[in-house]
Amino acid sequence: MPNKLLLVDDEQAILRALTRLFKRAGYSVFSADSAAGALAIMHQEACQVVITDFRMPVMDGAALLAELKIHYPSSLCIVLSGFADFNSVLALLNAGSAFRFLQKPWEEKTLLEEVNNAFVIYNERRYNTLVNQLMSSSADSLIEITNTGRLVRVNGVAKQALNLDEVQGLTLSMLLPTATEQEIAQLLESHTGHGMFKTTSGKDVEIFVKVVDKLSRVLQLILHADPFSTIFLGANSSVVMDQKAILRSADALLDSNHPFALVAIRLKNYEYWSEMIGFSEAEKLANAISVTLLEQTKSLAAQLGQLANEQYILVLDNISSELDVHKKLTVLIQSFQLPDFFKSAVRVEFAVSYCIAPDDGKESRQLLNNVLISNRLLINSNSNFFMRYDASMIERKREQLLISEALFYAIENNQLYLNYQPKFDLLQHKVTSCEALLRWQHPTLGFVSPAVFIPVAEQEGQIVEVGYWVLQRVCQMLVNLQQQGVQLDKIAINISGKQLSQDDFITRVESILSNFDIDASLLEFELTESWLVENMEKSVEKLNRLKASGITIAIDDFGTGYSSLSYLSKLPIDVIKIDRSLITDIAQNLNTQSMVANITRMAHDMKMQVVVEGVETLEQLLMLRQLKCDVIQGFLIAKPQPEDNFVNILAVARTEISSLLGAL
Repeated sequence: MPNKLLLVDDEQAILRALTRLFKRAGYSVFSADSAAGALAIMHQEACQVVITDFRMPVMDGAALLAELKIHYPSSLCIVLSGFADFNSVLALLNAGSAFRFLQKPWEEKTLLEEVNNAFVIYNERRYNTLVNQLMSSSADSLIEITNTGRLVRVNGVAKQALNLDEVQGLTLSMLLPTATEQEIAQLLESHTGHGMFKTTSGKDVEIFVKVVDKLSRVLQLILHADPFSTIFLGANSSVVMDQKAILRSADALLDSNHPFALVAIRLKNYEYWSEMIGFSEAEKLANAISVTLLEQTKSLAAQLGQLANEQYILVLDNISSELDVHKKLTVLIQSFQLPDFFKSAVRVEFAVSYCIAPDDGKESRQLLNNVLISNRLLINSNSNFFMRYDASMIERKREQLLISEALFYAIENNQLYLNYQPKFDLLQHKVTSCEALLRWQHPTLGFVSPAVFIPVAEQEGQIVEVGYWVLQRVCQMLVNLQQQGVQLDKIAINISGKQLSQDDFITRVESILSNFDIDASLLEFELTESWLVENMEKSVEKLNRLKASGITIAIDDFGTGYSSLSYLSKLPIDVIKIDRSLITDIAQNLNTQSMVANITRMAHDMKMQVVVEGVETLEQLLMLRQLKCDVIQGFLIAKPQPEDNFVNILAVARTEISSLLGAL
């Protein structure tokens, strides 16, 4: 992350001297001879440290620091001025607006030391903020440790998983008593450490290094199913293996060089059963499933093990090929039948994964860990196929962790940028608006697709700050367009549900708009249909406040998941944005045409505008115009463009599409 330093002074000679000093020291230096110029640079660069004079014309240092504290609260500000200004600066120091007061003329050594210290403190605060955000937002089990292995803090999920009441005095080696010094060292020293361990209670835990700082790091813990002695199997317990027996059986097969498969079978909806029919009945159900599975495995001459109520392990030692494994598993699952008294109450769904030895592991514990990893990935999907363990899954998980960590610094490293895709008004025959689309170019990861990094940002919480960065950039874009005399009705921005859920969301939006002096009616906030429906009660008040300010509210991805549209009357929606998946065959499919026509008619009755995205052909455009849709967006008009190309695209799109429609 580059150390960006902003110098502010109305005397050019001082700016030149300071610039030379700090560039020699390796800083990325920006300079401004006025407070207004400084704020303009901060809009673009968000420098971590600012050094400013106190006495300046128009807006003095005190006024500048007040603005910086509001809009860039994490930046550290140093006042470099004459001693006569000390009493005036003292109030800024006490209020926290200024980090240090340094006197002119300066000593180079002292000034360099103070600036270096400011960057150290900034990075420490920044890291703490990131970890706080991660700890509060992530649904994963997370622990923060020092680089010596001492526990600093543990989030609620990890406390529950590890049965921890207090972390003071604990070390990583205490949590993982069976881990070797080398394994602990890897977690303490590597940026991408990973390993399988056992906790003090005997639970298997998978650990990944998630975020790293000079003094501490955050680890993600994934606990596997608890070892379970088969108490639910009653009279059958003697013929069903526990974890130790599973490992012994696998070891024996490995020693004999006999190919075999280790299969993980997990009930997908066991927790749902517990809630629906009660724990006691769910326990009976688990016992019935175990008995039935045992009967089926006997017919396959296989061995059955159980790790928990919902987790079973099958050892298939009489296999001839991978196809043979699939055939046997198909027989096992398809022929599975519950006792009659359970049929009306629940529906059984399995997640089935497997490893084949020795290709997928040359040790019994490695095989068990691998099959459980693939099974855990499968449990969260809607797929019903049999998944074989793939070693690349670990690599993909590491890549996801790298993406998550890099996202925390993407803004400061100037890796994010926006493209703008025009929207064409079918009634006015011209481009009247556009959508801002987030992009990420990482120096080592390369171009990271939004389809990859946005879900990660949603899960880990980075989407909140990224969303505000997008809003700031769009506001600056609107200012730029106004200065060029380009008229645009509005720019649409995707707003994350997690961002809208923040308590200070409205306040921060208002602050950004006031900073740029932007008319709120120039903005359109797009929220996904699924999130709005699932969080309707929490959303209405904030959406009403946004709409009252002049911001347009749009439903994105409309029509992809909800059959009942009664919720539309309960939300302050201005725009319905029909998802591209609904119009791919609209030129030929009468059913699709009827559906879009009904949506459009309903929206117009409710005084809503209809925008259709993903329009790629002239036939689609003509049909959408015939169906009285209002606005279209897609490659037919223009692909998303950098800001520099956007104005030119506007003129081309207006001319070409308008003339084309006029000729038809």
